[in-house]
Amino acid sequence: MAIRRRLGLAVGGIALAALVAGCGEMKVEEFAGREPAFVLEDWFAGPAEGWGIMQSRFGTLRRQFRIDARGKWDADSRTLRLVETYRFDDGSEDRLEWSIRRLADGRYEGHEPRLVGTAEGRQAGNAFHWVYTRRVPGSDGTRFTFDDWFWLQPGGVLIARASVRRFGVEVATMSVFYRRTGPIPE
Repeated sequence: MAIRRRLGLAVGGIALAALVAGCGEMKVEEFAGREPAFVLEDWFAGPAEGWGIMQSRFGTLRRQFRIDARGKWDADSRTLRLVETYRFDDGSEDRLEWSIRRLADGRYEGHEPRLVGTAEGRQAGNAFHWVYTRRVPGSDGTRFTFDDWFWLQPGGVLIARASVRRFGVEVATMSVFYRRTGPIPE
């Protein structure tokens, strides 16, 4: 009887942990109505810069980096062309050349030369959620899945946090702070 009770408690504990983990996932709709409203193609049109860190899954600081970003919005094609250059503290660089198309209902899709498939995004209120799988330079073509969240703050500061996964396991997180460095081009 004691074995059966312990087994029941273990199964119950696992089920509770799975339920709590499932409930903890953010949904972009939770940010509807929050201000200031973040419109990806408006905020990234023109120059911006960012600073960030990458931490291991256990919280150890792995890398620091700086980002130079330049975007151009084409209203006719509903496409944002965004180039982000990451410069890491070890001297390496990574350049992302995004083509991001705005769809209906706050949805976006994106392409970039190193992507596996298509990036998918959703926007609501001050938040933007962006998910994609990409081959990272210097990793022998290894594919990582990025689960990015962006939140626009008062004063125009943009905060981003990314979960970096391989085979479904989080291997790193990235935290980034952006600011615009010039006016939105006409």
